[in-house]
Amino acid sequence: MRPGLRVLLRIRVAEGQEERFEELWRAHAETVRRFTDNHGQQLLRTRGERGSYTVLTDWTDEPSFRAFERSPEQQAYLRELWAIRSGGEMQLLDLVHTLSPATPAEA
Repeated sequence: MRPGLRVLLRIRVAEGQEERFEELWRAHAETVRRFTDNHGQQLLRTRGERGSYTVLTDWTDEPSFRAFERSPEQQAYLRELWAIRSGGEMQLLDLVHTLSPATPAEA
């Protein structure tokens, strides 16, 4: 099934906790990818803004994402994350259209 929901999560990490956060995210990402309704994830760091990250994850739909959010694995991760974060926000985005890059013949 193709993803229909993208979750955008902005996370601000307490000063000095950046490396710990990246390690924590990488370890948890291995767990997230085993959820069948997860269609990929990315961790991005904001240039020039220490401790500022964006996580993008794609899900089949909102009910599957919400089920993941309530999972014991996610709850354990959040307990560790909350200890080192200084703020954040989440947005649920509906996939409207996807356009693949042009092939060399189209360029």
